[in-house]
Amino acid sequence: MKYMLLLLIFIPLASTQGQTIRINYDIDTATYNVGAPLQLWMNFLEAGDDSISSKYWSAAEVEKYGRDSYFLIERELNFGTKNYLKLMNYATVTILSIRKLGDYYKINSLMEFPGKDSITSNIQYIYNVYAGEENGELKLFNPLKINTDINLNSTTVGFIRFHYLKTHTFDEVLAKKQNDFLVDFAKHFEVPTDTIDYYFAPTREELAQIRGFDFIIGINGEEIPSGRADATGRIVYSSGLAEYYPHEFIHILLYPHYPNGHWWIHEGVATYFGLSRGKELNWQLERLNRHLAKHPEINLDTMLQYRTVDQFTDYSYALGGWVVQKAYEKGGYGLVKKLLNSGKTSEDFYAAIEEHLGIKQEGLDETIKAELKVTFGD
Repeated sequence: MKYMLLLLIFIPLASTQGQTIRINYDIDTATYNVGAPLQLWMNFLEAGDDSISSKYWSAAEVEKYGRDSYFLIERELNFGTKNYLKLMNYATVTILSIRKLGDYYKINSLMEFPGKDSITSNIQYIYNVYAGEENGELKLFNPLKINTDINLNSTTVGFIRFHYLKTHTFDEVLAKKQNDFLVDFAKHFEVPTDTIDYYFAPTREELAQIRGFDFIIGINGEEIPSGRADATGRIVYSSGLAEYYPHEFIHILLYPHYPNGHWWIHEGVATYFGLSRGKELNWQLERLNRHLAKHPEINLDTMLQYRTVDQFTDYSYALGGWVVQKAYEKGGYGLVKKLLNSGKTSEDFYAAIEEHLGIKQEGLDETIKAELKVTFGD
């Protein structure tokens, strides 16, 4: 058997403040008519600032999503920066291909950071953007709307526009259940309802492809239901739970109108009223209880320092949900709304629990563990 060694050659093209932009060797602008979209994409990356780079983007999308969110890939990973393109100055972006597809050019790129060692890669994602004409000028576009128009079916039920693969049989009953939940929840929390776009697919990989990712870091392990809310764009994404995924809709409804709530409270409300991973709060708490039994060193007096229990459960879902459950049982929606207005800092979070639930921070560990043992056993 003969083996062929395929050598991929990347040509460094530009560097800005540490950023390296490379193009794959086969993108020959003398042979292929891709020079204009290539230069446009490079200009965007080299500008290095969200607001400055917006001039290279579709004006309609900048208006819709805002000058700090128009590039929808920006918020995919929580790097802790509000200016995504400044962060990209420290990455390597490799432009892999540019292909003409109908009225657009599809630009495929890879983003990575230096690895920890000589054998470890730090590839964040392989993603697509499009270049096409807008008002006579070549501009960049997110893949979401283009993929929606070409590859998906769409059905509107009430306030929700459902977008799904053409191979999916749409479930009207579940769709109505989701819209009814949205209307009922909005009424209880006194927030307005308006159109929400909902993208769903059976798997995380299929959902990522809809959004323009050929590869995205973190899609590993067992396939489990997951979702994400884009409150600015009023978009919900989910995989694994089809037409009904209330958790993320809660975020869309509440984030703009309760900006002074700790994010654990927001996650708690979404979990208690709208499930997490498609599971009720007690399912989350039972998993947490088993985890705590194996790790007695964990002290829930400082619960905010903890993050992931396992692939299925997060402390913020389980314990945030526990706090919200206690508030609802004590004072209904009114007390939950007080929690949502109680402040965003860690100090605010613990103070709100003491004020509204009567549990001091130094008593949280004992109280929670005792209740979990009574409910779920040792």
